[in-house]
Amino acid sequence: MLKAMLNMIGLLRPSSAAASIYDAAVNEARREEYYGLIGVPNTLDGRFDMIALIVSLALGRVGKIPKKGSALGQEIFDIMFADMEQNLREIGVSDEGMKYRIREMAGGFMGRMRTYGRLSENKDGLEFGKLLEQWNLAISRNIFRNDDGVAPTSAELSQRVVNINSLLNDLDDVDIAKGKIHFPDF
Repeated sequence: MLKAMLNMIGLLRPSSAAASIYDAAVNEARREEYYGLIGVPNTLDGRFDMIALIVSLALGRVGKIPKKGSALGQEIFDIMFADMEQNLREIGVSDEGMKYRIREMAGGFMGRMRTYGRLSENKDGLEFGKLLEQWNLAISRNIFRNDDGVAPTSAELSQRVVNINSLLNDLDDVDIAKGKIHFPDF
């Protein structure tokens, strides 16, 4: 938290690798295909949910880098929440309201990251069809805010997420540590 505050006021600069990874994740999360073709809600919450999803995937991959992954992941997290705070300020959230909004967003992000991390790593050892089904449920709940089952276009987004996760896992640790990360074309 202290690093995020120092970063926000300009006393601590994130590494270029962390900034590059975060920027790439945000650019991916903002792709118009998600909001047009797939139907992710084009709202403040919908955009946060997509950033949380893509950054979670990136953090999961960054965390696998021996020795450097943890520190780089923390930098990305700090950049993300400094950015979230800046965006909230731009839409007029007061200093008093900020602590509650950021705390709520951080809690939501951490919960999503646990779920997405478990699925990305397939920690339950599910066969592919069942794993995709679990992604559909998680995405329906967290992106489409549908607690009553699977949202109509969650399968498309789930397949995209599985493809992104696969591509990230194929990237070289050295390249990622340098901030060289990319996402597949639609």
